[in-house]
Amino acid sequence: MKRDTAAAPAAPFDRPARQALPHADRRRWLAHTLSLSLAGLALSGCGFRMRGQYGMAFQTIQLTGFAPTSQLATELARALENTGVRVVGSSLEATRQASSTSVPTSHLVFEALSDTRDMVVSSTTRYGQVRGMTARIKLRFQVRRGDGTVLVPPSDISMSNDLTYNEKDALAKQDESAALQRAMQTDIVNQVLRRLSAITPADLPSPPQPDAAPAVIDLEAEPDRRVPTPRAPARDSAR
Repeated sequence: MKRDTAAAPAAPFDRPARQALPHADRRRWLAHTLSLSLAGLALSGCGFRMRGQYGMAFQTIQLTGFAPTSQLATELARALENTGVRVVGSSLEATRQASSTSVPTSHLVFEALSDTRDMVVSSTTRYGQVRGMTARIKLRFQVRRGDGTVLVPPSDISMSNDLTYNEKDALAKQDESAALQRAMQTDIVNQVLRRLSAITPADLPSPPQPDAAPAVIDLEAEPDRRVPTPRAPARDSAR
């Protein structure tokens, strides 16, 4: 006599075997989330910040010195706006936004002294064929307070990266070069944000000018420069 080995139909509310231990899955998920949180705390403790998490001590900033078509200026302005800073066109606009009669101390001027990028040949064959190129970007800038005093002296940020070149893939290499320069530009913007985030509220007001010490005159060493008082001529007593 053969036994019926067919399995009984599963109840409509039976869970699959892979969901039999939901608590274990939840513990693993919590452990993974906790490890990510601890990693984030460790990175923030060593000075690392995710993009868009920069805290700025100033409220408005003006970008000057860039070319009207500067891609770096466009990305920098967008990144500053993401941090909560308002990018204004002039110190007058910052003064109006602050409803003040003078330029507020929370306003800074970012002045680009030079913004250059180029591609140079880094290697060639003995027949003069180009086989390597170097992409370079350099930004020289300074930061001034609203009253014109220098807060950050002229500083340089530069980057360079190499890429191979082949005449047969000239079009593809152009796209690769453009992508490489965009990545380098983003890196420079992040470096600028890190430097600006290092400015503290105590740095914003102009430092007081030291009072000039009164001059000390050594009377013994100084010659007598007094003008002698002219004496009146003696009168003739005989008259």
